[in-house]
Amino acid sequence: MTDSDAYLRAWEPDNVIRFPRDQWMREFAAPAASYPEVDFLPIDMSAVYTSYLTGRFELYSTINLGGEETMRLKVIGAVPSDRENMLFCLDTKTGRVLLLGVAEGTLELVNATFKALTEFLYHFALFVDADTGAAGRSLRAKALRATLNAVDPGAFADRESWWSIALMQLEGNLR
Repeated sequence: MTDSDAYLRAWEPDNVIRFPRDQWMREFAAPAASYPEVDFLPIDMSAVYTSYLTGRFELYSTINLGGEETMRLKVIGAVPSDRENMLFCLDTKTGRVLLLGVAEGTLELVNATFKALTEFLYHFALFVDADTGAAGRSLRAKALRATLNAVDPGAFADRESWWSIALMQLEGNLR
């Protein structure tokens, strides 16, 4: 488990935004263990995550999908290169983090829990901070994949998943 000071060092204190962790834990059915230990998220994480949204949805907006069995999602970020269309959402019933393709109405598993997403972003920040250029990046990316896989193997179960593609790019296996 990573402590809040470590998250702040990795994400930088000026690069975090609070979310209502305690309120969500009371309000939503998602298991308490699915939430991160901290009540903040990074604002901007390179190419993999941002909380700056520019589309029709705002950070922490609620999106209801479906009919009788409505799936209630909370917007917790976006893909930086497509922040209007690709939203990271917390499934308030299960605690999973899903990638919602707004235009196509698609849903893809990103992480098994909100907690796993924050751990991924933490380790990704450490990876970016230690980057010295292309030399050695591929090997470091393979080590990062192993670390992340230990946190949430389901995030890599599909070769076309968000994290699989991101790591393949870093490893030099996708251009």
